[in-house]
Amino acid sequence: MLMKLCREQKPEYIANAFDLPAPTFRHSAFPQYKANRPQMPEDLKKQMPIIKEIVRALRIPILEREGYEADDILATFAKAGGENGFEVYVFSRDKDCLQTASRNIKIVRQENDAPFDVERVRKVYGVDPSQLPDVMALSGDSSDNIPGVPGIGTKTAGRLIQEFGSLENLLDNINSVRNARVKDNLRQFSDRAKLNKELVTLDSNVPLSVDFDSFRLKEPDRNRLSEIFGKLEFKGLLKKLLESI
Repeated sequence: MLMKLCREQKPEYIANAFDLPAPTFRHSAFPQYKANRPQMPEDLKKQMPIIKEIVRALRIPILEREGYEADDILATFAKAGGENGFEVYVFSRDKDCLQTASRNIKIVRQENDAPFDVERVRKVYGVDPSQLPDVMALSGDSSDNIPGVPGIGTKTAGRLIQEFGSLENLLDNINSVRNARVKDNLRQFSDRAKLNKELVTLDSNVPLSVDFDSFRLKEPDRNRLSEIFGKLEFKGLLKKLLESI
């Protein structure tokens, strides 16, 4: 996928973010964060150093930082790129990244699918990208083991944020909520909702040096890639590599 992206999209700049096994600030705030996910299979763990070796041979910078997730790193560099006038594309299947969409930041979740810009996020979710954490704070996120406010699903959460604008304004005006059950649950679980918003909001200020010159797309180290692909018997990738020379 990465080689295809470079070949077909021809980005001027590119970088690759990875998660690290160390706990993040979210685990400190909520120990049950992602506790429902199985551990990475041992076979895949053994492949990670090889994957990173291939990425380095492609001469694509690897970005990672203990205490943060790859999505935080993507949000940090997407924001910096947008502020510096770049047209930014974030390739990630994680819906958390949709909150970073802006005038010049687009999110690609599926190959051959239209990217999510601000208008598409509004059309699909009914709110602005910046309001997605407010919606998820209410509805929760089962994939990350984040429980929402009972009785509030995605649609109800979307309607509430459309009406009140933000989680904070909603909680400040609980008496204005028309549904009595939802009103009671918001009172009872307001602290959970506030914590949820902290958990689902990407940190776009990860302390990493932003050096876009180092992200310029370079010619891959074909000799090293040929060596790695040959050793791993990646015949299809080796053929594509040789065809591109």
